[in-house]
Amino acid sequence: MSGAALRALRAGDPERVGPYRLLARLGTGGMGQVYLGSSQGRRSVAVKVVHPHLADSAVFRRRFTKEVAAARRIGGFYTAQVVDADPPWLVTEYIAGPTLQDAVDENGALPEAAVAALGAGLAEGLRAIHDQNMIHRDLKPGNVLLARDGPRIIDFGIARAMDAPTQTVSMVGTPGYMSPEQYLGGDLGPASDVFCLAAVLAFAATGRHPFGEGPGDALGYRVRHEDPNLTGAPESLRPLIAAGLEKDSGDRPPVGEFLDRCSALATGEGMSLPRSFTTMIATRVAETEVFAGKATTGGREERPRQDPPPPRWQPRQESAQGRPPGERHSAPHPPANPPPHPPARPPARPPVKPNAGGVAVGAGVVGVLLVAVLIFLANNDESGPSSARSSPTSTETPTATPSRMTDVTGDGGSSQQPSPTPDPTWEAFDDISVGDCLDALKDPYDSSEWTEDMPNAVSCGRSDAYVKVTGVRSSSSSCDSKSLDGESWWRSPTHDGDNLYLCLRRQFREGECFLGEKGSKKGLVAINGHGLMTSWDCDKTTVPKAFDYILKFTGYYESRCPSGSRTWEDFREGVFCARVV
Repeated sequence: MSGAALRALRAGDPERVGPYRLLARLGTGGMGQVYLGSSQGRRSVAVKVVHPHLADSAVFRRRFTKEVAAARRIGGFYTAQVVDADPPWLVTEYIAGPTLQDAVDENGALPEAAVAALGAGLAEGLRAIHDQNMIHRDLKPGNVLLARDGPRIIDFGIARAMDAPTQTVSMVGTPGYMSPEQYLGGDLGPASDVFCLAAVLAFAATGRHPFGEGPGDALGYRVRHEDPNLTGAPESLRPLIAAGLEKDSGDRPPVGEFLDRCSALATGEGMSLPRSFTTMIATRVAETEVFAGKATTGGREERPRQDPPPPRWQPRQESAQGRPPGERHSAPHPPANPPPHPPARPPARPPVKPNAGGVAVGAGVVGVLLVAVLIFLANNDESGPSSARSSPTSTETPTATPSRMTDVTGDGGSSQQPSPTPDPTWEAFDDISVGDCLDALKDPYDSSEWTEDMPNAVSCGRSDAYVKVTGVRSSSSSCDSKSLDGESWWRSPTHDGDNLYLCLRRQFREGECFLGEKGSKKGLVAINGHGLMTSWDCDKTTVPKAFDYILKFTGYYESRCPSGSRTWEDFREGVFCARVV
């Protein structure tokens, strides 16, 4: 991956991550810091180092390992290949080019043929992802790179890992580029990615986000209830994009239809781009060659590093052996001056084809290279730390301290101690994600027990999908469950000193029965947190000792219940309706 303009390394950055030598900064995202690196075979790679607050979570590391293993199976021409990983880092193929977000922000909308070629490439990339029974979950302009030989999809396969105990559903996805079912926590399938694909193409064709700007809640409302703004989209593509943005996932065309129709509309063999876009790509290529060239000649060790902000901690004193006293797991430092290696010859790639008003990426590379050299020198001359360029929705997170980074450098190993093998019940909890639905309920005879021994995810459309997972946390208090809103939590067994807490919300279906009790006054019927998390046969005539009534759910409304129903107010900011059986 690439996207952001290259920046010189800072004094607090590691020299190596595993066997990969770091050359420059690429950017910072929600998952961690990304670097331009070089493999032992002198191939350029993108190295993502996970933020410490995620890397320290045993749950995150296990999910990260599972998702990376699946992502490495994904092939195709339009995805950035995952080549290596060892939590807390991930290495992918390096793509020299800007993100679609940066390119359109700087140069405006793409012409019709370029949007069609972009759509064909992205659809082919999504098909490769879906062929491995995965979905992307966060396809957006910032996760699409424009390279010399076409677009690339990046950052797939990590969204489930990001669903760690400190995360919530709002963290997975980008407002304005999430499908309606993603906002509602429903079942996600390939159709969710199709919605995101259509939104990306709308942005590329118009230069605007299809649902506008604003707070995440406002964007979520527009995505679920309002039509996208497709003004300015080419007539040949507008019906396809509009169909992809349908609210009901079943009404959207499959990704194969996007591939067929966009491919038919694309002209020529390559992706024709205006001059301003190809120049931007050439600049990224030239910048990469500058930093990679410095590495192969050994120049990186000779240049001064930028001073970091004043540290809020005191550096540890090193012993005569070169490592902090008491440090048992630090990896060895690399040699100060690695022997020079001849530059690796880059693989031949077909160039992006310019349109009538553009030029090929190769044209003017010498001039752009000079510009990149000046940029490189300017980075070295800056007196303060340079900030990494990031997507509009990402925030800068402080980089890890040198002592933290020591743990991920050296011979590819990690200082993390192996965790005990989890039991099957704990693994069942670990496999659950936000948005999953479960076929479990509270035991009607014992409020501290569940009807199932372990959680089992089922389709949210099934009649036994009783509860929906709204969060996966590290403590019950973090769930902030409101029992009279039909919310609760379910704790996992302890593993490696940790517990998982599934935050749950009851899903009611009209005609379903549950248990209630007598109210404080004669004739009143009461609901409680235990009863709301039960289900009971409507035809039974007896109830458990803790309850008095069988209640049949008749609806959940903003203000009034149907005739003949009992009403409980202030239920999820509305009224809860049921009648006594």
